[in-house]
Amino acid sequence: MKRIVNQALTVIVLFGLGFATHAKVDPKVHLEEVTEQISAEILDNKDKIKADADYAKGLIETYLLPEVDTEYMAKRILGRTYWTESTEEQRKTFIEQFISLLLNSYAKGLANYEGQPITYEDTQYSTSGNTANVRSIIMPQEGEPILIDYRLKLGADDKWLVTDVIIEGVSMAKSYATQYRERIAQIGIEETLKELAEENKKAKNATEISDELPGQKS
Repeated sequence: MKRIVNQALTVIVLFGLGFATHAKVDPKVHLEEVTEQISAEILDNKDKIKADADYAKGLIETYLLPEVDTEYMAKRILGRTYWTESTEEQRKTFIEQFISLLLNSYAKGLANYEGQPITYEDTQYSTSGNTANVRSIIMPQEGEPILIDYRLKLGADDKWLVTDVIIEGVSMAKSYATQYRERIAQIGIEETLKELAEENKKAKNATEISDELPGQKS
């Protein structure tokens, strides 16, 4: 699973971009257009992405976050009980810290993209037409093809927004839900938020470029 996630990080970041589009536009078609646009930008800036974590995170913030229904994802991860029991400030903190953790964790994944071929299957719509699934097939340089499904929901403003990413059958939203609900049950929402903040701080430090040699202390 770790190998699959590492190979797919770039795709989650790059090809989850630009989903927000008018309802009349087929998400598959939009994905193909975005892939063509973004892949060229990434390939042209690989050295900068490797050297500048803030630049990499800036790309994710600019292109990805506006296209994801972050509040919906947060509600799903916490679950109805913990979401309703949390204060407005706790909900806001969870969303902010969770997003920051994703930014720090995935920033370096951008540099892993080497132009691997990606194809998309036809969009599958729900009966109501308000939710959809787009499957992508990634051909890595080595190994078997990787299947990634993007789940989307039609918002009130007629835009498709990402609500989950499923890698080889494993839902990211469900995985995070299991992780955080278990911690909340053990130590409570406030302590879980502190742990998330600390985890986020470590992830941020891991992406920073330093002139110090390993084991050196400033």
